[in-house]
Amino acid sequence: MTKNNYLVTGSEGFVGFNLSNYIKKLGHNVFGVDLNNGKDNLKNWRKSQLDNYGVKTFNVDISDKYQIQDFENNIKGVSFKGIFHLAGLAGVRKSLEIPEKYYDVNLRGTLNILNLAKKLNVNSFTFSSTSSVYGGSEHNSKENDDLHPISPYANSKLLAEKICKLYSGPDKLNIAILRYFTVYGEAGRPDMSVLKFVDSIAKGNSIVIYGDGNQERDFTYVGDVCEATFKSSILKGFNILNIGNSNPVKLVNIVKIIEKILEKKADIIFEPKNNLDVFKTHSDNSRAMKLLNWAPKYKVEEGLLNTINWYKKNIDLIGKLS
Repeated sequence: MTKNNYLVTGSEGFVGFNLSNYIKKLGHNVFGVDLNNGKDNLKNWRKSQLDNYGVKTFNVDISDKYQIQDFENNIKGVSFKGIFHLAGLAGVRKSLEIPEKYYDVNLRGTLNILNLAKKLNVNSFTFSSTSSVYGGSEHNSKENDDLHPISPYANSKLLAEKICKLYSGPDKLNIAILRYFTVYGEAGRPDMSVLKFVDSIAKGNSIVIYGDGNQERDFTYVGDVCEATFKSSILKGFNILNIGNSNPVKLVNIVKIIEKILEKKADIIFEPKNNLDVFKTHSDNSRAMKLLNWAPKYKVEEGLLNTINWYKKNIDLIGKLS
């Protein structure tokens, strides 16, 4: 097997961390870029694990072109097969508080990494987008559906997709846009429902559900996401792909599965529905199945068991989730 070099931005984030580990296990070299101020316990834990895996990481603000230039100088002589651009600000509600920051990082940052990709003459560029670009939908979302982003986060991702398209084409970059659907799993984001529910139920604290809990999400295990993301590096031209489990689950049923695994009952507080919450997300994976020969392998019960097992082993190491 040929041993290649890959660059992962957002390598100390949730998916970036798991992807870096996935690529290393395949026998390749991984260089990671992320911005870490040392105050995030979980991010620090991920970095320590990457150090153990042999991933060389660099502390870089992707929205600062001068820091990108410094990084470029630090990797002179390294030939990269591809770039997986996962760095960016996530979270719908948070984007309402600081929309300017979201546009700065998710747009300017993407532009800086695209320019870096051109200079490095990479074969492939994969950008992590989000199912939030679809807005609300009663049916399974397809890549050519009308798009209705309803938050600065979703809109910043959609605009970044459009910037990526400008950099693709003959004699340009091969670019894959991946629209992730509700990713969960080991070392996940503590602001997302799954890990938040696990942590609260395990500690005997109340959990809050907005609405009646019957809203459905296409919960997608991070292991499946990593496989699809790496496979996307083989694609030629410009492609947009949904990456989801294609099996939406009600939020209240997610809680029931967590209760069963933890053998603890959840204390649920129901709050009024948030206007930014869509009722259902459902990925149509037809294109990813065809182009990548990929399909999700993990049922939500398996993925949640893996997530909870990781939580039990590592909660003392990472301290309070932040």
